[in-house]
Amino acid sequence: MPVLAVNHHYFRDTGPGKGIYPITPVALRQQVSLVRKKWRMGDESDVVRFSHGEMSPNDYVCIFTFDDGLKEQLSAIRLLGDQGATAICFVPTAAIIQRTVLNVHKLHLIRSVRSDEELSIQLSKRFDFESYEFDDELLAVQYRYDKPISRRVKYFLNFVLEKLEQDMWISELFIDIFGTESAVSEKLYMNVDELNYLAKRNILGTHAHTHVPLSTLSAQKCEAEIEVSVGTLQDLTNYKVKGISYPFGGKSAVSDMVFSLSKKLGLDYGFTMERGINLNQGFNPLALKRIDTNDLKQWINEQ
Repeated sequence: MPVLAVNHHYFRDTGPGKGIYPITPVALRQQVSLVRKKWRMGDESDVVRFSHGEMSPNDYVCIFTFDDGLKEQLSAIRLLGDQGATAICFVPTAAIIQRTVLNVHKLHLIRSVRSDEELSIQLSKRFDFESYEFDDELLAVQYRYDKPISRRVKYFLNFVLEKLEQDMWISELFIDIFGTESAVSEKLYMNVDELNYLAKRNILGTHAHTHVPLSTLSAQKCEAEIEVSVGTLQDLTNYKVKGISYPFGGKSAVSDMVFSLSKKLGLDYGFTMERGINLNQGFNPLALKRIDTNDLKQWINEQ
């Protein structure tokens, strides 16, 4: 049973053209139609059975996922329901229970109104951005849809700066542009009632707690990131999540330690952002491959 997982984030009619790149309702419907020409639209039960080695090798299944717990994704779930399909939503719990805006989304919002060239200048004035030696080949894989300067800005903030430095710089700029976080957070993220809506449909997963690259943490902190999120979702919804989507998900964000801890904490499966199709043999259910929404046509046509 090959499993093709396709990841999405924002769901809007239009986007600003930078920083935030949504899939539109029209495009999502087109994706469902495209998938169904060769594949079956599946759900989380298919992923769990695949992870346990219980699926037929002749069953071609496609799974849609949405990361980040964004409120707008509920509209995508309803649209998919009208098409007889569904998706799994992976939620970072800190943003929902603390009503803050995660750094990853602060940066998306900042980049939607400020150019990466401008941000690189500001980073060079305060940090060693200009002199840092980037691995541009790695960045081209991890941020394949971004311009070179955008890749460097995103990588420097997410993986080079110390957490405290990153928090301070992004938060200062965010407040300067958008004001207080709570008002933005309430509009941006799902609330508890919406989490229960997902839980009742068995389409709720964890995206860790604070949306940091888990492989950059100590084993103790990594375990806490996952455990707190899983526990929080269970407390809020009385639902035990079965899977995780690793924040960022690329090679710099996951590791054998992350996979082992996810398994230790009782999760059945985990999605990375390593591009590819998951096949019946030689796979780790806690390190499943997944493609970006922009890659779907290519991967469907290659099968």
